[in-house]
Amino acid sequence: MSNYSPSNNEQDNEFMQSLAQYEEMKTKNATGYFDSDQLADFAEFYATSQQYDDAFEVIDYALSIHPGNTEILVIKAHIFIDLKEIEKAKEIAFSISERYDRDVKLLKAEIFLLEGKIEKADALLQGMSNQDEDDDSDFFEDAAYLYMDSELPEKAMPWFEKALKLDPDNSEVRVNLADCYSQCNQLDKAIDLYNKLLDEDPYSTEYWYESGKLYFSIDKFDKALEAYDFVLTIDKEHLGAILMSAHCYFKLENYEKSCEFYQKYEQLDPESGMSVFFIGLCYFNLKQYDNCIQELKKALKSTQELAPEKTDVYSYLSSCYDKLGSLEEAIHYIDLAIEEDKLSANLYLSKGRIYLNHKKPEEAAKCFEEALKLNPEDPETYAEMGAIYFENEEYELALNCYKKVDFYSPGYESCYISMAYISAAMGHLEDFKFYFNKAAKQDPGNFLNEQNDLLGESKDLNQLILDMENKIEKDGKIDIHKSDFN
Repeated sequence: MSNYSPSNNEQDNEFMQSLAQYEEMKTKNATGYFDSDQLADFAEFYATSQQYDDAFEVIDYALSIHPGNTEILVIKAHIFIDLKEIEKAKEIAFSISERYDRDVKLLKAEIFLLEGKIEKADALLQGMSNQDEDDDSDFFEDAAYLYMDSELPEKAMPWFEKALKLDPDNSEVRVNLADCYSQCNQLDKAIDLYNKLLDEDPYSTEYWYESGKLYFSIDKFDKALEAYDFVLTIDKEHLGAILMSAHCYFKLENYEKSCEFYQKYEQLDPESGMSVFFIGLCYFNLKQYDNCIQELKKALKSTQELAPEKTDVYSYLSSCYDKLGSLEEAIHYIDLAIEEDKLSANLYLSKGRIYLNHKKPEEAAKCFEEALKLNPEDPETYAEMGAIYFENEEYELALNCYKKVDFYSPGYESCYISMAYISAAMGHLEDFKFYFNKAAKQDPGNFLNEQNDLLGESKDLNQLILDMENKIEKDGKIDIHKSDFN
C-alpha cells in the first residue's frame, strides 16, 4: 500500500480547474507551466483513481520542468509499490539526493518492510524519532501505518500509543490502536478504548459494532448482543450487526433466535451465499431435518463467492437423512462429500457411523479401514472410532480403539476418562477405578468438567459418574472401592 493517501482535491474547484487546464494542454499538445505541488497533486489524483498511465505521464512532464524534485520522485516510487514493482521503487528511493527528507526516509522504511528487512526499518524509524520527531504526532501515525500495512500490529502499537499520548482526543488513532490491541490479543485494552469512544459518541454504530466484535471474540456473547442491539436501534438494517447477532445466538444455542436473524440477513442480502447454509444448521440443531434439507439444497445451488464448501453441505445432508432413517440417501451424500475431499479421515468415519447406526458393522469396519489408511497412527482417528463404537454399544471395540489412542499418544486429551466410562459400561469396575484415577492424576482440576459425548443418554452411566463426583466433592479426594458400585 502506498504511503500517500487519497486526496479530496477532486472536490476542490480550484484543483479541478487546474487539472482541466493541464488536460487541455495535453490534448492540444501545447506547453504550459505548473508548479511542482500542482503536478504532484495531479499525479496523486490519477494514481488514486488507478489511472497509472496518466499518473506516469504527469510525473514525466513534472520531472522535465522540475528535475530531481523529491516530492514527485517519492510519488513515483509509491506508484511502483502499488504496482508491486518493488525494485523500481527501491531504485528511485535510493537515488533521491535529499536523503534526510522525512518522506524519503519513510519511503525507505516502507521498502525495507516490503523486503522483510524489519530490523532495518525499525532502526530507520527509531532514528527519526530520536532526532527530531519526538513531538510529532503525524510522524508517529505514519510509522504506525507502515507497520499496519505490513501486518505487524505488535510493532504498530507503540507508535499509535505515542501518537495518542500527544493527541489524546484523536478518535482515528484510538480506533487503530484498538485494532492493534485486538490483533495482539490485548482485548481488555481494546474494549476499554471503545468504551471511552462510546462515552463521547454513544450513537456511533461503528463503535458499537466493533465493541460487539471484541466481546464476541472473548465468548461474551450476551455483551456482544447488547452492543449489536444498540447498532440495530440506530440502524435496523445494519447487515453486520444482524449477522453477528445471528452468530451470537447460535453460540448461545438459541437456534430459534439465531435462525430468525439469519433469515433477516438473507432477506436483506440474498446474494451473500452463506446465510442459507447457517439457516440450515439452525434447523439441524433444532432437529427439524426436513427443513434443514430444504435449506441445504438451496445452498448447494449457490454460486456466490461466499458459498459454503460443498463438502460441508453434503456432510450435513447425509446426517439429516441418517437421522430420518434413510440409509440410501445418507450414504449417497456422504459419498459425494468424499468425492470432494478424498483425504478427509472424518468423512470415512462419518460414513462408518451411518452404517453402524443402521446395524451394518461389516460395512462400518471397511469405512474405518479407509480412514486409517490415510494415517494409520493418528490418535484422533482412533478416538473418533472409539466414540462411534461406544455410542453404538460396541464396548469391546470402543475400548480397543482407545487403547490404540493411548499407545500412539499417551495421555491424549480425554482418553483416560473415556476408557473409564467404557469400562463402567462393560461392568469392569476395577478398570473403571484404574482409568478414572489416571484421568484425575493427568488433569486433577478439569477432568470431571470435560464434555464427553461418550456418556450419551445412558442414565445408569450418568448416575455412576454423578455418584463419583459427589464422593470426590465430599471427601476432597479420590478413594474408589469396588464395593461402591455393587
